[in-house]
Amino acid sequence: MLAILALAGVAVPGPRTAHLGATTTLAPPRSRIAAAVRRNGSSLPAGGAVWPTAIYWAMLQVGTPPRSFPAAIDSGSGDLDIAALGCDGCVTAPPNNQYDHAASSTSKPAFPFVFRNTYETCDLKHPTKPCSIGGKLYTDVVSMGGLGPVPVKLGAIESQDTNFDQFAQIDGVVGFTSGGSEDVFSQLVAAKACDNIWSICMHRGSKSNGTLTLGGVDSRLSDGPMVYVPDVGRGFRAVQVASFTLVKNTSSAAVAAGTAVLPVTLPVQRSAILDTGTNVLLLPPELLSRLGEAMCADASLAHCRTLWGDPLSSSSCVALSEDEVDAYPSLRMQLDGTALEMSGRDYLLRGSPLASHGGEYCLGIRSGGELFIIGDTTMRNYLLAFDLGGRRVGWAPVNRKRGGCGSVDEGEGHDRLAERCTAH
Repeated sequence: MLAILALAGVAVPGPRTAHLGATTTLAPPRSRIAAAVRRNGSSLPAGGAVWPTAIYWAMLQVGTPPRSFPAAIDSGSGDLDIAALGCDGCVTAPPNNQYDHAASSTSKPAFPFVFRNTYETCDLKHPTKPCSIGGKLYTDVVSMGGLGPVPVKLGAIESQDTNFDQFAQIDGVVGFTSGGSEDVFSQLVAAKACDNIWSICMHRGSKSNGTLTLGGVDSRLSDGPMVYVPDVGRGFRAVQVASFTLVKNTSSAAVAAGTAVLPVTLPVQRSAILDTGTNVLLLPPELLSRLGEAMCADASLAHCRTLWGDPLSSSSCVALSEDEVDAYPSLRMQLDGTALEMSGRDYLLRGSPLASHGGEYCLGIRSGGELFIIGDTTMRNYLLAFDLGGRRVGWAPVNRKRGGCGSVDEGEGHDRLAERCTAH
């Protein structure tokens, strides 16, 4: 999700994103491993999925004595918000917990004492429809991935809107983009617990649905070198996108018949926000329209115009055979120095809340209003590194040979766990 307004006594416009997920049992890092990698990085498992949870999340520990909370991994904000005791509308089922400030000996009220945050991309059926959370502010100690504890300002959520779909299974968000000094990651860096770089891989494996690394890059997760591009964002992490190219599927009926109209390249030349809290690719209306027209010019693509909609804001979900899904072209996004690619199976999604039944496919490319956001459907093909100190973003293909990003054992090869920022 992307924050469009943060209220903490006064209005403070600012970015914010969140992501939550379930279906994965998370265990705390083994203490001997955490100690071994404390200065070079610490990897921990991530839960979540593009659907149905529409977020990826990890565990952290809050307070004294510490209690564990799941929180969405958010590249679009620096806030830590968790459910307060007695929260109206918050999720209580495990692994969720509720923060009781009176039960923590290190908890203190924090100025300006109350907050209210409003987001976009949090309502899965209507990505530009806002939803809000609100509550009280405290300072307390927080640990994550065996690093810490460090003092952090956190929001204790007392109420949330009913359309906050991303908080339907997991209640909480931990942000990694701040510019301030009181968030979790900035405090870990300030305490020299880790370097000013973090990375994430959101590809399901045998042990979890992904891996989050604080303070480095877990090279076991990639199949190939990390390629870095400039971070052009201000307040957000963002990259410059030069063009989109639709790449023909060589097995499609149009190619076999000699009638394929692809590949076709569309100039873009604008920056895109990288938001781990947005599950799909969101485009401005003009770019969305051009891309839909270019793709659906291939008349062999089943139900293409129904998927894209006419007008584009009224797209529908459709039943497709496996061969019909595979016939859809790949979408290649050209950045400054590398290209990101999504197959038809990345942007044609099953399990969407938009579908009338589970077998339908829905288009995972939607209107973001004025926002251009690269979300999890693109990111899950890559090990993604946010080098905050170097103001750059790294991309490497997922190591599928070992079963994806969630197949790394925390005790395996920890001497190779992280590249330090200075070694890139």
